[in-house]
Amino acid sequence: MILAFVVTILVTTAGIANADTVTLDAYRSRLRDLRALLLQARSAGDAQRPPIVDRVRAGLTQTTAIRTSDGVLMRIDDSRLAARLGTTTAAIDNGVGELDQLIAIADRAAAPPFDLASAGARARDLAGASERRSGGNDLLTAIGILLSRIFGTPSGAQLPPGTIETVLTILGAGLAVVVVAILVRGVRERIRRETVAAGAPAEIAAEPGLQLAAAEHALGAGDPRAALHAFYRYAILTLAARRLLRYEPSLTDRELLERAAALPQVETLRELISLHDRSWFGLKGTSADEATRARALAERAVA
Repeated sequence: MILAFVVTILVTTAGIANADTVTLDAYRSRLRDLRALLLQARSAGDAQRPPIVDRVRAGLTQTTAIRTSDGVLMRIDDSRLAARLGTTTAAIDNGVGELDQLIAIADRAAAPPFDLASAGARARDLAGASERRSGGNDLLTAIGILLSRIFGTPSGAQLPPGTIETVLTILGAGLAVVVVAILVRGVRERIRRETVAAGAPAEIAAEPGLQLAAAEHALGAGDPRAALHAFYRYAILTLAARRLLRYEPSLTDRELLERAAALPQVETLRELISLHDRSWFGLKGTSADEATRARALAERAVA
């Protein structure tokens, strides 16, 4: 049994290469392998957990850069996530939740809602067609005049053929680099929690008692996902109303837990936040049992 478990661990981590720079697809695959390994640690015994968690930490710190299909190199640093990993059940659940968010960001970067290359090619085709029909294009003409002034071209002289198109292509490539960098590198530091459920009145979001009532109503109506979200907000807003926690809607999970670090119920709050994130970010469905568990955690967090 132990031998089979060790073999499983080795197979799971076999895809982690020694190279520090990987493609975006390889990075996504690596994150999923590490998530599966962390779930193995959760179900393992207390003596087996530390070496498995150490493997996950090593895997997170191994990737130092991602090279996109366009050859753009972006630095990656997941060492802070690795440092936060622990061997308790609550810590492992929190680590799984953070990995889920990182996987979702990488997936979104791999399949953006628009195709910059196609858009740029289409724009160049339309500009060329318009120029051929009218003998010139006002925008391209203006750019040409500007370039002539920058490079000191004599009045009346023509720029070399293709100069304007080359400049537009360079500008488009620069825009693509900026967009990809934001999606892959900066997005995970800018994730902010939704402050109210969709369609909920502002007064419900501000009152813990109304949040609790909304949670019970959603649970009775067969909507465990909305119930779990309301139980989560009930716990946070109750602690804030009692001045036990300085709460702001823009806080991330990590910042929220840092502010709650001195509370005796911080581990309960951490478990509730981890349960909420796995449900609310849409990575899996929410069951009635999970909503009921969220109610128990919320009650313990505010007790």
